Amino acid sequence: MIGELLHTVATYAAVGSSALVGPVVIALSLSRGRPERADPVIRGWCNAVLGAAGVREDVGGLENLPPGTCVLVCNHQSNFDAPFVFARLPKHIRFVAKQELYRIPVFGAAVKAMGNILFFAEGTRSTDGKLRAFKKGAAILAIDAQVPLVPVAVSGAHQITPKGGLWVHSGRPLVLRVGKPIPTAGLTRDDRDTLTKQAHDAVAVLLEEGNRRVQEMLTT
Repeated sequence: MIGELLHTVATYAAVGSSALVGPVVIALSLSRGRPERADPVIRGWCNAVLGAAGVREDVGGLENLPPGTCVLVCNHQSNFDAPFVFARLPKHIRFVAKQELYRIPVFGAAVKAMGNILFFAEGTRSTDGKLRAFKKGAAILAIDAQVPLVPVAVSGAHQITPKGGLWVHSGRPLVLRVGKPIPTAGLTRDDRDTLTKQAHDAVAVLLEEGNRRVQEMLTT
């Protein structure tokens, strides 16, 4: 109980440091038109949050990441999803919130300008860790840019801090799995429903694999 209290306080302190980190990230992102210059600082902040929470990590499938630009599509369980994914995927990644999607006038051009974009395709955090239906934004963006759609799954995050919860349950497993890219070459927006289902099915398989790994880690 005391240990979790300390980890909770430490985690909120790490999160609160974003007030200091934020201006540095903005300055580096604008420097010489190279936003990736800010990535080491962001990853440092993400690692601080994960370390403060005392999570036990397991990452697999990084070899599936394509060398060029892609759109990543992930499930969403907790506030820990974003820092975990950003810290562990060795790519320049930017997140697109649902409301921001509709401000992008030309999706394909936006991807090429912003780099690899990550969507939490359920649109909101899951209350029980189970996978919900996907929005179509990730598929549309990948099709318009003609870049691969890469499935990603985070398991165990909802047990660390569930939606609506404030307490950080330290020492819990946090598992990341990356699947094989889904090609979009030659697809049009008419294929968005099919591509969305492909992505959902792929993330579901990865999530099931991750959940099994979580259970294994809980017994060791």
